[in-house]
This record gives sequence, structure tokens and C-alpha cells, in this order.
Amino acid sequence: MVLVCGLVLYVFAHRWFWVVEDSYKNDGPGNELISHRGVTINAPENTIQSYLDAVEKGFRWIELDVLSTKDGALICSHNFDLERETDLVGYIHQTNLKALKSAHTGVKKGYSGRFRIPRLVDVLSGVPDSIGLNIEIKYSSLFDFSGARALCRLRERLNKRNVVISSFNPVILFYVKLFYGRAPIGFLVESTKYLWIVNWLHPTYLHPRADMIDSELLRFCGKRNLGVLAWTVNNRSAIKWCFNNKVVGVITDRERSTL
Repeated sequence: MVLVCGLVLYVFAHRWFWVVEDSYKNDGPGNELISHRGVTINAPENTIQSYLDAVEKGFRWIELDVLSTKDGALICSHNFDLERETDLVGYIHQTNLKALKSAHTGVKKGYSGRFRIPRLVDVLSGVPDSIGLNIEIKYSSLFDFSGARALCRLRERLNKRNVVISSFNPVILFYVKLFYGRAPIGFLVESTKYLWIVNWLHPTYLHPRADMIDSELLRFCGKRNLGVLAWTVNNRSAIKWCFNNKVVGVITDRERSTL
């Protein structure tokens, strides 16, 4: 009986009496623009060159997408289907890294030059450690932990810089919290109907679609000390509104880190 009562109290406290510790947010973005998949003027999104172009344009944070290959390598891509951005066909999660090394990305966008799909380890080596990374984990199904597992194996490398690990999938974020450790996590949402998950997941950041942000959402986040990272905002006035309303980071496609 004592054990049951203790469990009930724990569940009750976990759901209703929690707040994000400030220390989790100390190394996160601070009222700044975050480059969405890099700056894509001269290079395709999610390439090392697009990330380095973002650094050159003054961005201190970059948002990028990662997913796992069939043999467990973590690469930077927004899409699983290769034909959308590359000169190969098939699906990344069904393809080994060796085969993907021959692929060129951005082939349908008219870029001059040939760009490869980078591994995350290459990004960690090529992008300065001073640049923060908002890493979004992509997944092929609700219980696809391949990307999360691969990311957790890189935690020693990732601990050398500031990171936020995000996903639309709360199950994956639970996995990261369990096996990664103290990394700040961000829960991506595009509808208020998913906000109930926040009270069980306890993310460090809420990543709402920008048009979701209103006084009610901001009160909800303020009550739990959640940081707010908005996506994807390109309008100058809208960005200013976000920063004036305590949004700590704005993911943007803009070409420069300044307004």
C-alpha cells in the first residue's frame, strides 16, 4: 500500500508540479535568429557549405535535420526519399552509407557545383565549436529510434558545443532524455492539441509554429519556465514581435543574423 501511494504521489507530482531548471537553458539560444538548415544562397540546405555560409553571415546557431542510414550512420537531410533532393532514388533509411557517399544533393535547385550529403560527424568537425546546433531528429515511424540511438553515440562530441535536440516525436525525445543525459530537448508542435504531452515529457524548450504563439501559449510556457523557439519566421515585423514577447530563439530562412 505504501508503495502504491508513493507511486501515485510521484505521478501526480510529475504531471502537475514541475518546472524547467534555469541551468538547462544557460547554454541555449538567447534572443537570436537561428539559421534554418543553413544559408542557401550558394549551397543546398543541410550541407556543410550552407552551414558555413550561415556562420559567415553572423549566425551563432544553426538548425539542421538528421536521420539514420540503414547501417546506423547519422546524416544531415530533411527528407527520407532521395529523389526529392538528390540524384539517387530510394529511401535513406533503407540505404547504406557507402551508397549514399556517391549522391549529390540540391541537384534540382540549379546550384552551380556538386554538393554531398554530409554526415553529422563531418559537420561537428567542419563547423566551429562556438556555433550552437539545434538538431532535429527525423523518423520513419513512431518507434523509429535509429536516429536517436546514433545521436546518443555522439554525445561526447556534442558536449563540446551548445546543442538543443528536437523532434516532433515525443517518444524519441523520451528516449533521448533516458539515454543521452542532460541535453536540452525541444518539443516541436504545430497544433495546440499536443500541448498535453508537454506536462509528461518536460522538455526544456517548446518549438511552436510561429502562428501558434499567443498570450495563452506564452502564459503556459512561462508557468513551466519553458524556453520558446519559434519556427519558421522570415518576416521582419513578426521576428521583432517574437523577441518582444520573450521568444528566446527564432528559426529563420533569412540570409543574415541581423534585422
